[in-house]
Amino acid sequence: MIKKVIVLITILCFWSANAQFEWTPAKVILKGGESFRGLVRFPKHFGNIITIGSSKFKYRKNRKSKVEKLGHETVEEVVFGDEDFTTVHFKYVPVSKNRFILMEEIINGKVSLYARTLLKTKTEFRWERHEEWLGTEDDRTIYYDDVDYYLMRPLEDTATKITNELTNSMFRRIMKKYFEDCEKIVGYLEDELYDGNELLQLVEDYNLLCE
Repeated sequence: MIKKVIVLITILCFWSANAQFEWTPAKVILKGGESFRGLVRFPKHFGNIITIGSSKFKYRKNRKSKVEKLGHETVEEVVFGDEDFTTVHFKYVPVSKNRFILMEEIINGKVSLYARTLLKTKTEFRWERHEEWLGTEDDRTIYYDDVDYYLMRPLEDTATKITNELTNSMFRRIMKKYFEDCEKIVGYLEDELYDGNELLQLVEDYNLLCE
């Protein structure tokens, strides 16, 4: 529950209407071990189209400094917070052969869990009493944040996407396939002990109970 609250607060603090997160203080850790602090600004990805939006993020030492772009080629992770506050870690996760996306690391283990924030839209339609169409000028498009989750083992080439639009039966079927190496978890899924809202608990149980 605490992690879910942290994720929610993080998403709300980063919200921006121009499809990018706000400039936020963070620590950038490079693959060679070097680290430095400054301000970072992540791109926001639209809908389920992975190719829209840059996989690089913007960095500057302070608000008057020159802006640089950093990507998965050099960056190991980006950390928000410090020793006196709960830290939130973002890492580049491979979603296809040549595509890496910055995601929040929710769980690090035999199976790691990542969260990717998306900007989505929906249209509200207006109708008269007899369901007569009032026309497009009465429609309203709403922009909102949504989250997709990804699972990944250390030896896997790409992460497995778990959308929150799955029904409970679809969720359990996909999870039985992914966690088929652990009889305990498969048995729990068959007994319907998990639903689509309990992915975090499922991953934690797998990392704890399965060899």
